[in-house]
Amino acid sequence: MRRECGLGLGGAEAYCANVCTWLTEMGHNVTVLADKSLLPDLPFSRASVWGRGSILKNLSFFLNARQVLKAGDFEVSYGLSRAAPVDVLRISDPLHAAWLDLGYQKSTKFRRLRPRHRLLLWMEAKAIKEAKAIVTNSQLVKGQVQHYYSECAEKVTVIYNGVNLKRFRPMTQEDRVLTKKSMGISDDATVLVFAGSDLRRKGLNQLLSALAQFREQPFILLVAGSMGNRNLKKKIKMMGLDQKIKWLGYVKDIERVYAMADLFVLPTQYDPFANTTLEAMACGTPALTTRQNGAGEIVEQVAHWLVVERPCHRSITEALEAFFSLSLKEKCVIRESSYEHACRFKWARHTKELLQCLGPISRAI
Repeated sequence: MRRECGLGLGGAEAYCANVCTWLTEMGHNVTVLADKSLLPDLPFSRASVWGRGSILKNLSFFLNARQVLKAGDFEVSYGLSRAAPVDVLRISDPLHAAWLDLGYQKSTKFRRLRPRHRLLLWMEAKAIKEAKAIVTNSQLVKGQVQHYYSECAEKVTVIYNGVNLKRFRPMTQEDRVLTKKSMGISDDATVLVFAGSDLRRKGLNQLLSALAQFREQPFILLVAGSMGNRNLKKKIKMMGLDQKIKWLGYVKDIERVYAMADLFVLPTQYDPFANTTLEAMACGTPALTTRQNGAGEIVEQVAHWLVVERPCHRSITEALEAFFSLSLKEKCVIRESSYEHACRFKWARHTKELLQCLGPISRAI
């Protein structure tokens, strides 16, 4: 169950599609419960989303999904967003109780009283408390659930995300050079990639402040998932970085961008597990991220300095300085290590671990 299910719609939506596909291939009967599904070969139960505002959209899906869940003859339900009652709840969106504390500099005491936040916190608490089991995609989120919802601590299991190793894979050096040339990038430029549409949460401003310290370096930053806005581009020009930023917008073949790059950078304020991080690593591209990204738990196994403690420009600057100072041989080693670590997270492994969690629940019904 997810509000939308399908590849190309977003990380959590693609996860929903991948899990449905793998479970179906293994012989299980899968029904997609969503407002929108791009999987035409699978049974689909509609839970409508109404309205245009965040409050009405979230509430309508929550209530309509609840009715479908109660009426449906399902052996086990796997919820991929705030919904209740589900047998197994997977928390892949930012835990709202944690995001309120992580994402806002000002006091959150009164912010929690705002209607939107009160609604999200209510749905989140209800979903967590009514679930028989909870799956998180990182130790980071497991710890947050245990902190904010301590009475549910024993229900939490960590299952890391999977990655499609057929789609996300390294390029040959020759292909990397040709791809850079096709994008008008000089061969001597270090290529950095940032991917995400929520630029504030993903930390683009902090990254730009850090990159301003390296204006003399021959680098280019590719921003995938957004075309920016006038104010941001004005700020970039004032920083002297306007010739070093290339806006890509939505990229259908993002794997090509990852594989061509020298470094993927995601200084996020909070991501339970950014799939982009693992995808870049599967393409042989090392990732630089923060302790607030659950995927950092995999990245730090490649090199400890690739995971900074805080998404501040000073920490990012120090990490970028370490990367720029690497020799060509050291960069090759870190690329190979990134690929090797990503290869451990096949979808088959993820599905096997998931079934170990779903199985006891279905047998208990």
